[in-house]
Amino acid sequence: MELRHLRYFRAVAELLNFSRAAERLHVAQPALSRQIRDLEVELGVQLFDRNRVRVQLTDAGRTFYTHVCKILAQLDVAVASVHDTTLGTGGELILCNDWRLSTDLIPTTISEFRTQHPRVEVQLTDLPVNQQLAALRTHRAHIGFLPRESIVTRGDLECLQVSTFAILLVVSAEHRLASRDRVAIAELRDERWIRMNSRPGDGYNTYVAQICRLAGFTPNFHGEAATPEAFEAMIASGGGIGLAIDTMVLRQKSLLRLIPTDCAPVELCAVWSKTETSLLLKQYLASLQQHLAALPAGG
Repeated sequence: MELRHLRYFRAVAELLNFSRAAERLHVAQPALSRQIRDLEVELGVQLFDRNRVRVQLTDAGRTFYTHVCKILAQLDVAVASVHDTTLGTGGELILCNDWRLSTDLIPTTISEFRTQHPRVEVQLTDLPVNQQLAALRTHRAHIGFLPRESIVTRGDLECLQVSTFAILLVVSAEHRLASRDRVAIAELRDERWIRMNSRPGDGYNTYVAQICRLAGFTPNFHGEAATPEAFEAMIASGGGIGLAIDTMVLRQKSLLRLIPTDCAPVELCAVWSKTETSLLLKQYLASLQQHLAALPAGG
């Protein structure tokens, strides 16, 4: 069964006249009659009662007509959607981000893009770093938001810096360093660190180990937290210390302290594949760049 069979059947079912249906379809009547017979043979049912005087739908024909109309309508929608996507006026833009790297800029620019392109569906996916990289590489996502250090060796990606995060030390309010205005990582050689029971691809534990090695020591991971809430609770109770970005919202604020460190800031970048040709991506990037250009210096 091919699409032409469905279109031919619909025309005859609506006009109940083979001659007029053939004219609408711009085909010869014998060819149309042959296609309808082939369709009936394939289905194993009679779709029309026909004689020299009239053509009528059978019960099976009426049932088939209802479903054929739905199928062809869906096909029309699909074709229109493809054209809209090609023109950049419709389709689906797929973005991924690890939402714990929180910045207002991402939801703000997505909201602005939706306003500018109301017929485009925007799909947001929460993914850790390695899964974002895989999604971008295989074109399952148009754009991701990743720390620059996770992509410095990847020549197949383009990036645009969108935000910068300061790295803060998280300690309990009773910790010996709680009153300090700034702490060097090298001062934390003898501290116990809380490990995050992270999703595959998360870089927190690796990041902590890396910056400690740069400061000349290996961190003593003492406990493991399964959730951000557990992470805070373990630190608040004196079980160890940890690191966070400066946009972190503390749930147990009275029990914790955030202290600036000498860590280099983390640069958050919009990242996409160099081989991505999507017009939707180009339009979102234009909106993102326009928004970044409008931010005050240092914002």
